[in-house]
Amino acid sequence: MIDRSYLPFQSARDYQDVNMQKWMGFFLSEHTSALSDDDKQVSYLSDLSLNQKLMLLSQSYANQLTIQVTRIQRNNYQTIIGTIPTLSTNEVILKTNDGHIAIALEDIMAITLVEEVYHESA
Repeated sequence: MIDRSYLPFQSARDYQDVNMQKWMGFFLSEHTSALSDDDKQVSYLSDLSLNQKLMLLSQSYANQLTIQVTRIQRNNYQTIIGTIPTLSTNEVILKTNDGHIAIALEDIMAITLVEEVYHESA
């Protein structure tokens, strides 16, 4: 109990503080908005190390395989499908149906092999 006997007004001397209850509405709304902000956050961490990326890209380059690369660009994921005409230690160039796209290795989040289906004419 806090001693307020020095205060000039009776209502101030008799005031019973509700402690943290007066802040609960604030904390609840802040907590709720923080939780909804977490849903909008994108993880920019790739499970692939630089060496793993280079190995997968090198195999795709050597065998001229069609791959799908997922990269992060302007806070969004972008998926690109193509073959690799050029590969260096810091970027890869993918040849797509729309042209050539240079991708920094650090921006690559995932690399997957695209299964190509060939239909034989009967």
